[in-house]
Amino acid sequence: MGKVKLLVVEDDPHFGGALKEVLTGAGYSIRLAVSGAEALAAAAEESFDLVVQDIKLPDASGLDILKEILVRQPHCGSLVMTGYGTIQDAVTAMKLGAFDFLTKPFPMETLFLKIDNFLELKRVGDVVAVTHEQSALFPEIITRSPAMRAALEMAGKVACTAASVLIYGESGTGKELVAGAIHRLSPRSEGPFVAVNCAAIPPSLIEAELFGVERGAYTGADKGRPGYIEMAAGGTLFLDEIGELPLELQGKLLRVLQEKGMARVGGTSFRSVDFRLVSATNRDLGEMAKQREFREDLLYRINVVLVRLPPLRERREDIPLLLARFLERFSPDPASRPEFSAEAMEILSHYSYPGNIRELKNIVERLSLLHQGQKVNAHHLPPELQSPGLIGSTFESFAVGRPLKEAVTEYERRYIEKVVDYAGGHKTVAARMLGLSRKVLWEKLKK
Repeated sequence: MGKVKLLVVEDDPHFGGALKEVLTGAGYSIRLAVSGAEALAAAAEESFDLVVQDIKLPDASGLDILKEILVRQPHCGSLVMTGYGTIQDAVTAMKLGAFDFLTKPFPMETLFLKIDNFLELKRVGDVVAVTHEQSALFPEIITRSPAMRAALEMAGKVACTAASVLIYGESGTGKELVAGAIHRLSPRSEGPFVAVNCAAIPPSLIEAELFGVERGAYTGADKGRPGYIEMAAGGTLFLDEIGELPLELQGKLLRVLQEKGMARVGGTSFRSVDFRLVSATNRDLGEMAKQREFREDLLYRINVVLVRLPPLRERREDIPLLLARFLERFSPDPASRPEFSAEAMEILSHYSYPGNIRELKNIVERLSLLHQGQKVNAHHLPPELQSPGLIGSTFESFAVGRPLKEAVTEYERRYIEKVVDYAGGHKTVAARMLGLSRKVLWEKLKK
């Protein structure tokens, strides 16, 4: 890719000039427009890779200008800026095709990070075409993350086959959502999708729940009933947290997969079953197999195709999109939606989210209930989000008695690794935050 061309649309001449100076210094080719008319004239005269545009313009609706630019240049990306702290304008812009948004005021590191995100996607393929294609296949999943897009691409490819799929991801990353999408895109989509959380069923009951029971199998079993396996006939059986399945039942499930049939608990008659198995786990099943906590032969059966879902901290570019979707869900009336200050948005964008998307959803739901139609500032956020800039204890796990030079070298290495992680893995942004050149950062990371 040659020199990247950016169209900056900003009506404030001081801020626009500052953006042009900083971005030109970073090696981008910049054209500055201070009005909607100038932006349209620029789009008519030359093509751009990315437009960075303020939504509020003096002579026209910024959203109308954005829509017109994207119509004229469909392969141009767009990054919108708003000074209002409201998500709704950003939601509308993204529906028009914007890649991401920034809430003023914002640090330049954030701008560079978002530009880097766009260019990274641009390098691996056309952002707009791929996003629209994946949106059509997975309308229930919203993402612009390269890692998540790769996972969805794998899910889309395997969906039309009969192969067993294992979805790996931390709790709250959307494993059941992806499993449901695989079923919907499969030849079995007209059949049932039966989801079972193996961790939520007591060990004493899980065999009967999975395999069903015959009448008289035990006291109180006055009639026979099918289990989840039978209920999934002709469709898909989704076993969530399959690593929690008791070892003795793993062998029985393996026999079902091998023989394509089973007997209910307390019964002897063989019942043929035809279903597609999709499993999910947040545990390392390979390590569990080494420790003999999970059957290796079953692992081979269920892990024909592996789909890895990245945690939310590795797809930070999706946080604004997810936040907007949850706001629409919990506050369908735009007048009742909370507005977020720039500081609050910055905190939400950099929090680590150990509970992943589920945690973000719960946070948005809580804020939607408590701050209807109000502005959400940093102090309104949950306590665990209050200090997102602290990336670790200064002297965590340092042994005393070491030479100072050795300890300083170790601290520098750990600090650099944490800053790289904080920057979402983007070395260019991390180098700027550390005040280093990219080359020097690479050299230090190699040590």
